Amino acid sequence: MSEHESVDARYEIAIRRFQEHLTRAEDGTFRLDVEDGGKIGVDPVVFADLKRSLEETNRKIRAGEIDSKQVGHWP
Repeated sequence: MSEHESVDARYEIAIRRFQEHLTRAEDGTFRLDVEDGGKIGVDPVVFADLKRSLEETNRKIRAGEIDSKQVGHWP
């Protein structure tokens, strides 16, 4: 496995674990029920990247820039 594939695999695993801790709020934004990536087995740097992306997604949903129904596969 190349270094690039290893990083991709690490992110894929982290994303799956991260998604397990997301719920959808009434306004269509997403809530994360964990603050520490270590508690779900996710590297802190990767967790911080995913959390920043989540925050930006929520910002865009609130601003009406994206439709929350087009994001993810959550009810």
